[in-house]
Amino acid sequence: MRISIFIISILISYLSQGVNAQQNEWIKAYFNMPAVYDSSKVAVHDNWDLIGTLEALIDSATTSVDLCIYDLEHPRIGNALVRAKQRGVRVRVVTDDHNRTDSRLLDADMWNLLGDAGIYSIDDDGDIYRSASSILDFDLVNNSADMHNKFAVIDQESPSPDDDIVWTGSTNLTYTGAYNTNNVLMIKDADVALLYEQEFEQMWGSSGTESNPGKARFHKDKDFVAPSVFDVGGTKIEIYFAPQNRDKSKPSISNRLVELIETEAQNDIKFQAFSFTPTIPLAEAIWSATADSSINLQGVIDPGFFSRYRNAAQIWGSKEAQTGNRMIMPARETRKLHHKVLLIDAEHPAEDDQAIVVTGSYNFSNNAEFNNDENLIIIHSDEIAAQYLADFKGAFGRALGQIEAPAPPVDTDTWYEVYAIRDGREFEIEVMPGFGFPVRLLGARVPSIYAGTDSSDYYAGPASEYLRNMLEGRKVKISGPGNNQPLSKFGAYFAYVSVEFDGQILPLNKSLLKSGYATFSDFLPQHPDSVKLFKEISKNAENNGIGIWKRKAMVGKKVARQTEVSKADAVEVVYPININTADQATLQLLPGIGETYAKRIIEYREQNGGFDTVEELLNIRGIGDRRLERLRPVVTL
Repeated sequence: MRISIFIISILISYLSQGVNAQQNEWIKAYFNMPAVYDSSKVAVHDNWDLIGTLEALIDSATTSVDLCIYDLEHPRIGNALVRAKQRGVRVRVVTDDHNRTDSRLLDADMWNLLGDAGIYSIDDDGDIYRSASSILDFDLVNNSADMHNKFAVIDQESPSPDDDIVWTGSTNLTYTGAYNTNNVLMIKDADVALLYEQEFEQMWGSSGTESNPGKARFHKDKDFVAPSVFDVGGTKIEIYFAPQNRDKSKPSISNRLVELIETEAQNDIKFQAFSFTPTIPLAEAIWSATADSSINLQGVIDPGFFSRYRNAAQIWGSKEAQTGNRMIMPARETRKLHHKVLLIDAEHPAEDDQAIVVTGSYNFSNNAEFNNDENLIIIHSDEIAAQYLADFKGAFGRALGQIEAPAPPVDTDTWYEVYAIRDGREFEIEVMPGFGFPVRLLGARVPSIYAGTDSSDYYAGPASEYLRNMLEGRKVKISGPGNNQPLSKFGAYFAYVSVEFDGQILPLNKSLLKSGYATFSDFLPQHPDSVKLFKEISKNAENNGIGIWKRKAMVGKKVARQTEVSKADAVEVVYPININTADQATLQLLPGIGETYAKRIIEYREQNGGFDTVEELLNIRGIGDRRLERLRPVVTL
């Protein structure tokens, strides 16, 4: 607001403008997964097209688009940026060095698309991309940190303060970003837009159209941009940028979040987190605040990280975290739980204070506090907290198994690439580039190799090998009964599967039953004709002692996992495997890593003192870009 105190008439005019300005300032939250509404029936933008929120803003821009994004590969955004440029809009892009080439062809397509339109970009290594093959190479102080922001500033260049909008949240502009559980926050406020613009231009290195690597600053080299507290249409918000800089002149986000827990939490604390390091001050403050049962704690953590905390016997994975007033659960989402959301008193806001929402790109970790470029927003609002609460209840219900996560839509007439093969029971189709979704066989109960160390189903090894031979490098069609959408349960499709095999189209479900690698299953509704046929085929295999039926007494029995692993190719696990510590048998549970590759991985780490980055797997003979992309989600250091 612009304050004038010179004459009464100007003051009256200002107050009138102030009311209008507050009416024109707003905050809107969007979620891509289904929410669960309570009795208040709060309006929630759930099941939303999050990529479309930014695409629409870019298409509406008249003067400027400044995009600061960890990973940019979605063509809808690339094409929107090109359209803006062609309209005469100034377009500037800041991104992360590592993600320039993490998807190889997808990234090359993006940088060529933007470069051909005259849209150049800078990353946190100072490299300026004019296209995938035209790069001005610089070497900024990077220290392997991430430019992890996800924000855009729209029309801040405009002389009018009434069209400035900030887009931010947890959503990466990737194919998978739309299927990971995410949120988007849009803030229409000129002062907020100016703050984000100032943060952007530190990384851009100039206030003009051309970036200047010589003046670009990232990570610990950035200055504190102020102020931090704003009034947006009557709602108090706080905005902070990470990481801590070298002279400690920036406010500590960690300290502010701990302060909120200690001074504001009275009734309930809830969080949704991709990662939440159990040893950071914020985690310890939450654990302490909920120690005496006076404050209820509920949380959902992405299963990849939750399993790490559980295996390391850390607080979030402990028995105490699921006892009494605490309930911390691993997520059960369509793909990754990617939120970085903390709610304080959202369920029971205090009479004399507002509930609090914490969101943005800031993971609850030391890297976010001390190394990575991040932005975090704190919103003091019962209304917005109620929206985030409805989204939380959806995720919490899915984590408890009370609600099914939505499956991505598929076309029953489309041939999909086989993305990964877990074992004989389950494989993945590539529904989007880089996004494999599990498929299981309707009407066929296939033995499974479990990720744990205790036991697996008898005959799981041969079944896994058979499925791999049938599917690896091929395409499939999937459908449900009546050629409808396949049925979805337990985070997977249950489907009838057709596979292209040596010039033929084979029905996979029937082939497994006929060859004795599966038994008939009546789980989930099926077409009556299929039920009759599958029963006959399975009974015939049993009568002739084919496959699993050679040892009929062992059908349905558990055996040592390693017994079955030794009979089959690799099996994809459901939690990350540490490639610096895993033994050979465990490494063989990774997709595409058999006995030979497992030995090479162990030999490499012994010779080189371990892996410093996942990308070092490319140094293993036989591991290329495609295999690395399949390994990346299921390995850790």
